[in-house]
Amino acid sequence: MPSFHNRIDTLILWADLFIVSICFFLTVLVFKLAGSPVYLALDILLWGFLLVGWFFTAKNYDLYVEASRRGLINDLFKIGKNIAFQGVFISLFLFLAKQPGYSRRFVAVYILLLCVLIPLQKIFYKKVLVFLIDKRIKKRRVLIIGAGNVGMNFRKALNENPQLGYHVVGFLDDTHKASLNGQYLGKIEDVEEVLNRYEDIDEIVVALPNSASKGLKTIINAAQQEAVRLRIIPDYFHYFSSKYGISMFEGLPMITLRREPLEEFHWRVVKRLFDTVFSILVLVFICSWLFPIIAILIKLESKGPVFFTQLRTGRNKIPFKCIKFRSMQVNDDANSKQAQKNDSRLTRVGKFLRKSNLDEFPQFINVLFGEMSIVGPRPHMIKHTEEYAQLVDRYLVRHLLKAGITGWAQVNGHRGETRHPREMLARVEHDVWYLENWSLIFDIKIIFLTVWNTIKGEQKAY
Repeated sequence: MPSFHNRIDTLILWADLFIVSICFFLTVLVFKLAGSPVYLALDILLWGFLLVGWFFTAKNYDLYVEASRRGLINDLFKIGKNIAFQGVFISLFLFLAKQPGYSRRFVAVYILLLCVLIPLQKIFYKKVLVFLIDKRIKKRRVLIIGAGNVGMNFRKALNENPQLGYHVVGFLDDTHKASLNGQYLGKIEDVEEVLNRYEDIDEIVVALPNSASKGLKTIINAAQQEAVRLRIIPDYFHYFSSKYGISMFEGLPMITLRREPLEEFHWRVVKRLFDTVFSILVLVFICSWLFPIIAILIKLESKGPVFFTQLRTGRNKIPFKCIKFRSMQVNDDANSKQAQKNDSRLTRVGKFLRKSNLDEFPQFINVLFGEMSIVGPRPHMIKHTEEYAQLVDRYLVRHLLKAGITGWAQVNGHRGETRHPREMLARVEHDVWYLENWSLIFDIKIIFLTVWNTIKGEQKAY
């Protein structure tokens, strides 16, 4: 809550960068003592590269957002991801440098030191922070107004996280509750009297339902009169996702239902550049020779066009023509009926194309034209969009993004035919999670998982 923890989060960043530097220079020292050549300029360049890489991967995983409030296990899990990327970064650098003094053992020693020293530093930090708060730093005394579920959950969160440094003085509520175990201090209207009685209260947290907001003016006046910080938990917070955002718009506070990384212009540019470069590489180096082969096979087996185009719902619910290789006999149900297991409409070539995901490759043309993205929610035919919008909660939220050739839902097994709304619900939940947690690294991970799932085979690839 106060800026104290924000300052601690910044100190954690600098401490981590210091440990990364120690690990790197210890590794360099070990190999220099063992007789490896000296590359001073390269060493300095690699050091800077690793520090920048650590910072940006940490930013991607929100490693220093409320770091002082997270549990140790959660912290170590995020750290593990960062260390893994350090291995990727240093391996890439050493591959490009092509110097005999750098070897796989150099990488192994550096990563080993990170795996030992970073967790030790985290454990030490947690112990020291709790000790300082318990013994040296005065705990901030909090008065909670509202003893409903929100207020009780807030007290529980403070009690379970002693490193936050808070102590609950008591509650004010218009209904006396025996479950407060002596912490009931009076009614809401008694707030000024309670602040005078407990002069060492540092903060007030209002956890009232909207229906009780009529007393809010009294609370605000009392807090300002006694110079006590006031914070309000909005009653409608349960409508938010865990990625909500708070900002100011022309002097007005505004709460956004969910934080969407791709609402920021620079991240949209990054994703578009990646899509463009990736699709050009695939079209030039793979599709240039693969398309003629597939086209001949499709034509030899059945009559009809090589490509199948269908109107599907894209970003902001705008329809676009999605391109695929034709995998079925020409039929009248193509725009209304999903492909099913052992579908009689499928050709033999079509079954292979669907199983190997090759039928989707023409969609790289859609990506190049900006109608689709490499990764995003899979586009559905117009008829199904209209149906599921009525049946599945938050279904249309997925259309805040461009449709993708592959997606987070697909690599988690939620692909193909949806016989029941709950199957579509699972797909939507994954798509919304992707919307809220997008990153370029996440896209690359999904692409690798897509390739891996294709190699090992998927149950619903039909």
